[in-house]
Amino acid sequence: MQQFLRDTTAPEHTDKFDRIRQLKAALEARMRQINARPPAIDGKSTNPFVLAAYAELFDVHHLKQVDEIVAAAKVFSSIETAAGRVVEDVIPPFYGWAQINSPGYTVLSEIDSARVVDDTVELVALKSGPMCISDSMVSQIANAISTNWIEWSNHWNVDKVRYIVGMNYSTAKNSNKKDWHIVRLAELKTTATDLAISRSCTQPDGRRPIASSFFEGTKNGKSLRVETLQGRELWAHIAGVDDAFLQICWAMAKCLNTQAIPIGTNFSTGEMDEIIRFASSINAPDVSDAEKQWLVFFARHFVDRLVISPKNDKI
Repeated sequence: MQQFLRDTTAPEHTDKFDRIRQLKAALEARMRQINARPPAIDGKSTNPFVLAAYAELFDVHHLKQVDEIVAAAKVFSSIETAAGRVVEDVIPPFYGWAQINSPGYTVLSEIDSARVVDDTVELVALKSGPMCISDSMVSQIANAISTNWIEWSNHWNVDKVRYIVGMNYSTAKNSNKKDWHIVRLAELKTTATDLAISRSCTQPDGRRPIASSFFEGTKNGKSLRVETLQGRELWAHIAGVDDAFLQICWAMAKCLNTQAIPIGTNFSTGEMDEIIRFASSINAPDVSDAEKQWLVFFARHFVDRLVISPKNDKI
């Protein structure tokens, strides 16, 4: 991360910094369009049993406290879906991908972004986070792949299809593995339609098979690859550069009116102290302490842990 910041602030790398500022402007404009409405106590947006348990556990005495807690929690939750749409609308198109808008339950409805590279069409379904895929979504997306992949090939006039289930943030370790189950079920369903599997997503390893992130197969001169990519790997593929997730994180940090907080501040959230300490270790004088802190805070969602490499330049 230290090297990334130096590269994007050094005079000889002004094109990189300009790119981050452009991405920041695009994200900022789209985020301002989010309509976050506070929840109501109307029997559907809050859970009375959870509220009672929370009040007991955290010594809540009056309804003004409840009002503040519910507003923060529910507004945060409501923004989650809208933020996923911001990502879909802004980031892949910024890096040259076409956005696919299609009504539900149609041939293209399980595709958010696409691009053609040589003789391959690359298709991405963007999913908000590591725990957001349900069992019904697994079945729905796998069905769409097995049913429509040849039509996708014909639609883009190519013989190779690469379909990616992409998680906007997190890592393979933190996934609930439902994204991999989409790949597994798609392999099962396409095999039933006579796809000849050349590389399975389940690899033999003694008595216990190992899950692989993708499978590949062919049928009638056409080929299909289905895989899952999470966070850092997803955006590296979308943007074509390894540090794309840092570009995105810094662009988001630049959208905010930030202030730095000192080391030693007391936190209720685990690892927040580690994030602040890590940010303070980054030697990039041209970047404010506040931006470093928010950049590391965002970047923490894309890695399993924060470490300083032997060269002291990577996250």
